[in-house]
This record gives sequence, C-alpha cells and structure tokens, in this order.
Amino acid sequence: MNTAYQSLIRTSVVSILLVLQTTAFAFIEDSEARREILKMRTQIEDLQQSLKESNNIIDGYKGGQIILLNRIEELSKELARFRGFSEEFTEKAMRTEERISEFEGRLVEIIDRIIALEPKTVSLMGQKLLVKDEEKILYEKAAKSISDGNFKNGVSLFSQLRKNYPSSPLVAFALHSEGVGYYVLKNHSAAIKSLKLLKKNYSKYPKLPEAMLTLSAALVETKKNNEATKILKEIVENTPSTDAALTAKERLKALSKK
Repeated sequence: MNTAYQSLIRTSVVSILLVLQTTAFAFIEDSEARREILKMRTQIEDLQQSLKESNNIIDGYKGGQIILLNRIEELSKELARFRGFSEEFTEKAMRTEERISEFEGRLVEIIDRIIALEPKTVSLMGQKLLVKDEEKILYEKAAKSISDGNFKNGVSLFSQLRKNYPSSPLVAFALHSEGVGYYVLKNHSAAIKSLKLLKKNYSKYPKLPEAMLTLSAALVETKKNNEATKILKEIVENTPSTDAALTAKERLKALSKK
C-alpha cells in the first residue's frame, strides 16, 4: 500500500511539474507571470524536499502521505488560479499584438513615402547626381525625345525641366541639350540664348567645351563671326588637350579665310 501511495504522489507531482513548465514558457515575457512562476517553483522545490524527507518515514507513518497529498492539492489550486491568470494575459497579449501589427503597417507606409521623396542617383557624363523622381523622369523623357529625333518635343521638355526645377543639378545638362536641339531646328537665336546661359552659370559643366562649339556654330549662322571666333579661342586656351580644342582650331582656320 505504501508503494502505491508513493507511486501516486510521484505521478501527481510530475504531472503538475509538466503543466507548470508548459504554461510558464508560454507567458515568460510578462513580469507578473514571471513572479507567479518563481513562486510556484519555490513551492515545487519545497514539495520535492518534503517528499525526500517523507520517503524515510513513509513506510511507518501514513500521516506523511496525507500531508504530501494536502500540499499537492494546495498546489493544484494555485495552478488553477494561475491558469485563469494565463488566459487573461493571453487575451491582453493578443490585443497588444494586434496594436503592434497596426503600428508596424503604418510605419511601413511612412517609410515607403519617405523613400519616394528621397533623391535618386542619376549618372550623367561620369557624374553621379542626386535628383528627385519627377526630375529624373522628366529629364529622361526629354532625352528620349531628342534621341528619337523629336527635337521640338525634346527642347520643350528640357525647358519645362528648367522652369519647374531651377536648382536641379540636371539644369546644366538640360541647357546643353536644349541648345543643341534648337540648333538642329535652326532656331539659332534660341540656341545662342540657352548656350550662353550655360556658359554664364555653369562654368564647371563637364561638356562645356562641346557646348561652346555649338554656340560658336550658332553665332556663325547668325553672322556673328567675331563673337564666334572669341568663343573658339577660349576653347583652345581653356581646354587645349581636348578634342573640342582640336575642332576649335580647325574652325578658327576656316573662319580666318572668310
């Protein structure tokens, strides 16, 4: 009979330990749950110690069995109370998780909007420029029009870019392309205006020598040979080792014969 009681007690203790471990792991993140778990662990340790002590006298003292069974019953009641707390905690945790998911969705939306507003990198003539999406899109449309031979639409779009984004780093490139487009359309006055503006405001523009060649050609077309000669000489003096300088020298010779 003593052996049966011992087996019953051990089985009950092990069952309670397993249930406590499973429940505690599920709610270990909550501070109140953690305190409850620590309290019950202490009770379990006391119970185990009592069991060890009682094992020595349990064969001749059934009262020890009764005490242990009472302790197990008390611990079972504590477990039932903790289960109720766990269910309440689970409901609160689910509501909290829903709020967190909602905030995460809003955060993703805000981040997407910020990314859309961030400047994009555009590489032009060896330079990396930071521009807004709308600037980049407008520039690419204008450049495609020029490359497709639709110079009228191209210069219109480049002019629009300069008007809408006067501080954009793409303005210098737009002025150059605009000037070339006007020259092809034989609107030499407009070409001169665009290219002179480029020369005045963007002296560090990487393709300035090539742009000045177009300017000099437009000046020649409008019978302004002296001004064209001056521009060509500046190209030779300022950038003597460039292909543009070699072209400028040839044009200077041609102009000198007129």
